Amino acid sequence: MQFKERKVLIVVRSKPFGKITSFEGWRAAVGMYGMDHQPTLLFLGDGVYSLMKTMDDKPIRMFKSTYKGFGGRICASKRSMDERSITREDILEGVDLVDAEGIGALLSENEVVLTF
Repeated sequence: MQFKERKVLIVVRSKPFGKITSFEGWRAAVGMYGMDHQPTLLFLGDGVYSLMKTMDDKPIRMFKSTYKGFGGRICASKRSMDERSITREDILEGVDLVDAEGIGALLSENEVVLTF
């Protein structure tokens, strides 16, 4: 069997408080680079809380810096942010805000979708 590089969309929907699920999304994204895949992170629903500048959790900071070091793309649902009264100023720099059409494009252009 021959290895094939894949485009992978990693969707983080879980809030980062009280569970490790959102951390595992970050970890999976970093691991995908190690396997020569092309991951994109998309934060939806309560997952957008993982992007808050005030999120000072060491594992998330480590994964964020490693992922950004690989040149990884991070996207967030504009609607999810609006529903939670989160502004662009509240989240990390370099996050692409996407509308419903943009989310649809991400889902269709990636071969594999993992949800956390």
